[in-house]
Amino acid sequence: MIAAIFLSIVQLLLAVVLSALAAYLGAWVFNRSTPGLDEWAELRKGNPAVGVVMGAVIVGVAIILRPALQVVTLQVDAGATLEVMWRLLAQALLVAVGLVLSLAIITFALWLFTRFTGELDEWAEIGKGKVGVAVLLDKRFRVHSPELVEE
Repeated sequence: MIAAIFLSIVQLLLAVVLSALAAYLGAWVFNRSTPGLDEWAELRKGNPAVGVVMGAVIVGVAIILRPALQVVTLQVDAGATLEVMWRLLAQALLVAVGLVLSLAIITFALWLFTRFTGELDEWAEIGKGKVGVAVLLDKRFRVHSPELVEE
């Protein structure tokens, strides 16, 4: 009983830490994908378009990682420490693979967005606070979300 509670707490902490890491890496990928746009300076100025896009990136990563970050109660013996460690390692590896895939999908979605918008300088428009362009990019992330396939 105590071992199961301890394992659940460890799984929860692992999910929280990896979720925070995923959100940070999603914002980092967005930052690296937008040359000439200082997202944090724009957010400090109150630019809602940058907030919409950064939020879309973080939500996109979270949607993709949701299945890997679900805390599953493991039914194991208290003496099966090695099995518990292997299961935690397997969960961490699953999240790592999901994180790599989600960042690749976000990068692809950003690239695809810039190709579909033609001559529009979308990053300059987002930098000017044009929320319409940001909402369009937000929808691009949701189209590439595997959650839509599940529903």
